[in-house]
Amino acid sequence: MKIIEVFKTNVHSIDEALSLVALIQCAFLEVKANFDLDDCDRILRVEGCMEVIGKIPLFMKEKGYECFALPD
Repeated sequence: MKIIEVFKTNVHSIDEALSLVALIQCAFLEVKANFDLDDCDRILRVEGCMEVIGKIPLFMKEKGYECFALPD
């Protein structure tokens, strides 16, 4: 079952966001990801299965970024 998880990040530029989306979608083929940098929380939205989405914060940390799931 697919879900959508919303994460708070510290990504600031569109170039960073585009690069990270490409890396996420390459590493996790079954997910869709996008950023909303206009939001004060620099939102990363990821759609996929729970097992894969649970790996996103560590993946982002390994790339040098903060990434925290926002409460529902």
